[in-house]
Amino acid sequence: MQTPSTTPTPSAIEIIALTKRYGSGKPAVDSINLRIAQGSYCCLLGPSGCGKSTTLRMVAGHESVSSGDVLLENRNITDLPAAERGTAMMFQSFALFPHLSALDNVAFSLK
Repeated sequence: MQTPSTTPTPSAIEIIALTKRYGSGKPAVDSINLRIAQGSYCCLLGPSGCGKSTTLRMVAGHESVSSGDVLLENRNITDLPAAERGTAMMFQSFALFPHLSALDNVAFSLK
């Protein structure tokens, strides 16, 4: 009989006590923890204004982190600029160039 492995699945993304405050008011994102295993699929669900987009913007580097850490494959990327993180983000209100193909629209920012 084979015993199950006790080695945890490596995390692709780990969010540790991630917090975002705007000014001195209540936090927009309050110390969340999340571990997303490699090869898995994850959705952030919640009502408007609960911090989903702010959290994703902090992971992508488009928003500064007030406190906490973002790890990508066990590498702390919290203070790296967006271009150096190895992440990407598709915005809800996207703007595509109608004269370009889908591939050319995606590649546009790389040029």
